[in-house]
Amino acid sequence: MTVTTDAIKNSLRLESGTQDDALITGYITAAQDYVRNAVDSTATTDQMEPYSQFDIAVAMLTEFWYQNRGEVDTASQELPFSVISMIQQLRGLFKSNSINNQ
Repeated sequence: MTVTTDAIKNSLRLESGTQDDALITGYITAAQDYVRNAVDSTATTDQMEPYSQFDIAVAMLTEFWYQNRGEVDTASQELPFSVISMIQQLRGLFKSNSINNQ
């Protein structure tokens, strides 16, 4: 499963055809890069996509950035614990599978 703009809009309860489609798509791409680099900067997005934690972290991070766009306070700078937790789980899974596949 891959995170889509429509899935994010549905989760955020946004109407179809909103003007923010390009913004959300950009956040999805940035979130994929962020999570992938946090787990293993040498990995590709395709290598991460089989893990459900990847999609969950990308979706949560995208929604967080969308909901906090334009805000520059301390709370909006810190990632939610749930995103950090998914990244940590993904690190363990990804590194374990990388070692086992060598």
